[in-house]
Amino acid sequence: MRRSKSQAVYKFLPGVWVSERDDKGRAVTARINNWNYSKMENIYHSFIENEIKRLIRLFGEKGGDISSFTLDDNVEAFTIVEPACIENVPDILGELSPLVFYCSSCGRTFSKRSSKEVDDSTWFCANCKKQTIKQLQMIYACECGHAEPIKIPYRKDKQMLYRPNKTAFKMFYEDGKNEVATDFGIQCPRCQSRLNPDNAEASRNYKPFTLSIINLIDKDAGDFFEKGIDAQKTVISRWFGQVSDAEYQQLLDNIDLAFSDGMKMDAQRKEAEEQAKALIAMNIIKEEDFEKTVQTVLGNKSTSISVEKYAAACDDIFAKRRAADAEEYIRWINYYSFKLMQYNTVKYAKKIVTLQDSIDRQLEMDFIDDPNDILEMQNRLGIKNMQVSCDMEIITCTYGYTRRASDPINRTNKNIRLKLNAYDKAKDGNTNLVYGAKLETEGVLFEIDQAKIVLWLLENNIIDEAVMPDINDDIAVKKWFADNVKAHTIGMFGEVGADSVTSAVYGLLHTMSHAFIKTIGELSGLSSNSLTEILFLETSSIFIYAQSSQGLPLGAISGMVESNYANFLKQTFSDNRNCIFDPICAERQDTACSACVVIPEVSCGYFNSNLGRKYLYTIDTNENKLKGFWEK
Repeated sequence: MRRSKSQAVYKFLPGVWVSERDDKGRAVTARINNWNYSKMENIYHSFIENEIKRLIRLFGEKGGDISSFTLDDNVEAFTIVEPACIENVPDILGELSPLVFYCSSCGRTFSKRSSKEVDDSTWFCANCKKQTIKQLQMIYACECGHAEPIKIPYRKDKQMLYRPNKTAFKMFYEDGKNEVATDFGIQCPRCQSRLNPDNAEASRNYKPFTLSIINLIDKDAGDFFEKGIDAQKTVISRWFGQVSDAEYQQLLDNIDLAFSDGMKMDAQRKEAEEQAKALIAMNIIKEEDFEKTVQTVLGNKSTSISVEKYAAACDDIFAKRRAADAEEYIRWINYYSFKLMQYNTVKYAKKIVTLQDSIDRQLEMDFIDDPNDILEMQNRLGIKNMQVSCDMEIITCTYGYTRRASDPINRTNKNIRLKLNAYDKAKDGNTNLVYGAKLETEGVLFEIDQAKIVLWLLENNIIDEAVMPDINDDIAVKKWFADNVKAHTIGMFGEVGADSVTSAVYGLLHTMSHAFIKTIGELSGLSSNSLTEILFLETSSIFIYAQSSQGLPLGAISGMVESNYANFLKQTFSDNRNCIFDPICAERQDTACSACVVIPEVSCGYFNSNLGRKYLYTIDTNENKLKGFWEK
């Protein structure tokens, strides 16, 4: 059966069991072994690899087992691959598994030594002569990472029988007139835990850790970012208004010159730093004036095209963070700039549909009478800006998987560590495979008002006035978010830790994202499984995009925004307030369930963590009552 690349990356991955129909229409289960793959081209590899390493480290910091991976910053540890798509050559390779069969008529069981032994005769019962043989589609899976197909319990000289309707998790044999039941339980060969069988294709037996990244389709921007730490600091300086758009473009147009100048400045900067240190030692200047003094000493030695002065501006903005832990500061720079580069790619797409385009179109079609109908409702939802970004490239890549649980802290078996399994080594033998797919699509970017979020945090006593930034100063608000919303501590698994500010902001934006996804799905004609999200906590932005190939040619999202955005805003606000399971859901601590803001995992990149209607609406029956962000 033909599958899209995006389906392969999410479902048909090595180590997973999947159920399909064979050429005779029989339901069979197979284990995926590997892919026929080729290395993914036209991507910025280190851009992706650094983020994968960050997420794996977070898993380890929560107590998970990450021993399968190499995480040295200076070592290339992953090879990103995609289906080779060679004509007449299968892209995904698997084999029939488990190899245990039973007769649904007489109960006889038997097993095969290999999938090659399974043929048409296998499905005819040798005992009752009926074509009633079925595959026993069950496996063992353990949180330590081990998994294997089910086995027939061994009893010497006994024919094991199976009746799924009466003894679902046991086989039995006849001892005279008696039936002696024998369960399927085994001991895990890796950690010695007891394992019971489970449905082979149950999602709990295979939790893929999948990362969606917006590809840097502007080659100049990608080449600039790949230059390293000074380029990354420059990207951050631009976000904080220290680099104008014109200056940034000048850097992109003169990348080699910019970095050659920077190299020439190294010796000059070292000399200036030594002078500044000497002045501090003589108590002529204060330690906090170090960077300012360095820049004064450099004076006109710094050229306008050099990235060094822009990188220094970033160091100046985050001097305290840099001084506290230089190594952690560099990792934070890697992550923060990584997210900003993706945001910039969406924000400054070559083709966009703006809010004004949407308003003009709806006025033209007489769908609205007054633009204020949209502006007032958008303001109530806290949306500072909205746009559709077209011709986006999304890279979806799966770098590992767990079994039975996704969160090392909330694992079921407390006696063992939850293991994040790495995939096999690439052909070069040095790097682990990461299975990926590239999708061209469109999506809608919602930029949420950061000042309004800060006021919401204050109103709910999550922060106090002593730590408030000047909410009328955009740069001050951005700096406050960078210092207080620790987005780099959020992984794709489990709940956010004890940091109340980060947890609240993440919960708010994640819940808002799911509310948007549900309404976009209803109004665009796309199924909810065809939409997914990328969150940019750094800029308080949400990007909802079509993850199926039907989304782009139909223009489903752009069409909805152009003709039906006013209705989208109203419906998003009204339809997500209540849940059909209220008051039970409203009284839950998280105020979230599958009937309201929880969506299928294929559409959520964060395992439905930190969700709750309580972030959007004031729910009086909830024990942890908050003033909803969408309430007046």
